[in-house]
Amino acid sequence: MVSVLLALIVSVHQFMIHPVSPAFVCPSPFELQTHRERRPVYVEGFIHQEGITPSVHASTLTSLTNGNVLAAWYGGSREGAVDVVIYGAEYNSAGKTWGAVRKIIDPEKTGKETGRFVQRLGNPVLCSDDQGGVGLFYVSISAGGWSYSSINFIRSCDGGTTWAPARRLVTSPVLNLGTLVKSAPLRFSDGSIGLPVYAEFIGKFGELLRVNRLGRVLDKRRISSGKRSIQPAVVPLGKKKAVALFRNCGEEEDRRILRTASYDGGESWCALSQLNLPSPDAAVALLPIGGKKLLLAFNNSSRGRYNLSLAISEDGGNQWRIIRVIENGSERERFSYPFLIEASDGLFHLTYTWNRRRIKHVYFNRAWIEEQIR
Repeated sequence: MVSVLLALIVSVHQFMIHPVSPAFVCPSPFELQTHRERRPVYVEGFIHQEGITPSVHASTLTSLTNGNVLAAWYGGSREGAVDVVIYGAEYNSAGKTWGAVRKIIDPEKTGKETGRFVQRLGNPVLCSDDQGGVGLFYVSISAGGWSYSSINFIRSCDGGTTWAPARRLVTSPVLNLGTLVKSAPLRFSDGSIGLPVYAEFIGKFGELLRVNRLGRVLDKRRISSGKRSIQPAVVPLGKKKAVALFRNCGEEEDRRILRTASYDGGESWCALSQLNLPSPDAAVALLPIGGKKLLLAFNNSSRGRYNLSLAISEDGGNQWRIIRVIENGSERERFSYPFLIEASDGLFHLTYTWNRRRIKHVYFNRAWIEEQIR
């Protein structure tokens, strides 16, 4: 009992210390090249063949130093099952092909390396750091549901072939439970990683962690409050300005995507407002593409995930217009959990869960985006 109280006091003390956050790196840690192909390019495909696991979900992407793209997702018999494993595959940017699927981490290995019982795994999020390494943040549960989650971290120095032992992040003063990840990280000028996370233990709200490349939490800021804003997608629009969009999991009849902004490097955030875009209690993906322009992938429906669309904002995320309907199936179909990156060669990559059976991959270039805007 005494040890639990001491741990709680240490955790609370840690999160009372708020060093001043450095500036955001905008738009990306890479020196992006303009894609050589001036003609519009838009290609759809899948990362893997159906049947590797009965169910797959929650894909994530990052660009590697060799110019390729690494993807990860979780797969098993179903979401939340004890057989869920996090898998990965590498996309060859020159050959435009995906390599073999390989296992990255499972519950047993996570438990052994973190020294605790781990029953299930959840959402992974990849990132590349300023030293050429690749990090993977992912959710684990020891008991209970998603509201009892913790975040773990592993790092690779060889592009995701091998990984250092897992470590558990300290993210919450309440027994270090109830924090999850979903959206792409951002970068700070000191090389640290801005990791958007969300809480589901007491309330449902978003936070922004500042984490070093070894997975140690340096700072933590609340970016929303209440019981309806989760899975924040945060992007910088300048050294001190950032915008965040949220999955709205509220109970209102006409749910809309939620928005907030920071003007002081993530130190503080404005009150939530609603966009004129529906949110069927579903995740979004957000990407800065230059100036005040933002690219959004979201489910353009009030109640289902059968429509997945791309939208553009040219004013920092206030007004939006649809530029492409990626999927528009029957109401029983599910196209969800999009993830967007701009790779080091200037191509844009989108992945998402396709009917829980496969991870679909779409890539396009800036010329294609400009053609849709005109």
